[in-house]
Amino acid sequence: MNFCPNCGAQVPSNAAKFCSGCGSSISGPQIVQQQTVKPTESQVASPKLIGIIKELENDEKVVTQSITQTEVIFVKEAFIKKVLGQERKEVPISISGSMFYLTNQRLIFLKLFELSASELGQDSNLLAGAGGTFYELPLTSITGVEMRQVKLNKNDEARFVNIFGGDVSKLRRPALEIIYDEKAAKGRAKDYMESMMQRGIISKLWGKVEMVYDKIFVLGEQAVVLQPTLSEYVKVKNNMR
Repeated sequence: MNFCPNCGAQVPSNAAKFCSGCGSSISGPQIVQQQTVKPTESQVASPKLIGIIKELENDEKVVTQSITQTEVIFVKEAFIKKVLGQERKEVPISISGSMFYLTNQRLIFLKLFELSASELGQDSNLLAGAGGTFYELPLTSITGVEMRQVKLNKNDEARFVNIFGGDVSKLRRPALEIIYDEKAAKGRAKDYMESMMQRGIISKLWGKVEMVYDKIFVLGEQAVVLQPTLSEYVKVKNNMR
């Protein structure tokens, strides 16, 4: 494709002697040819990473992971001081639809959607912003693993079914209980939960709390995927003490 060197107008062919735009002589070597520049491979390549990304450490690798979204319930087990002795109470803090990733260093939950439990108040979802965040447990923070049933009140059972589309039969079957040290947990999802707990919700609900244990229950078939590897790790860890 040829162009006039004076005004830049396109010239039909090399045979033209004058520019139809400005009338300048364009014979001979004055004609400018447009060069076609091919984009480099890096310019046309599609992105290799999209969506929510979690980068692993250099020596970290995935051992097993969930293949579908699964329901995960976060629980606080509180020892409450009474006039005579103490009462032990296990109360759900939140229900989430999550994916999990077990690596050789940590257990990571990607929370796709999370709803605060009904006992913390039903007027609003205190964890509405937690969707799309990670909750990470170093394997060294996990102190116990076992299969047992989780208990929800009627309000949370209704939320589990109506909001999460959960199968209520999962609540009647054993779930994977993971006991861990909450202080060692990391991630943006933890920040949301800590912000909620800093409002003194537990104290307002139950009074004098002497001790709190943190637990996670993984429901359904995905619990069976996670349980063997995680149980073996805790067993080896305990034998090394």
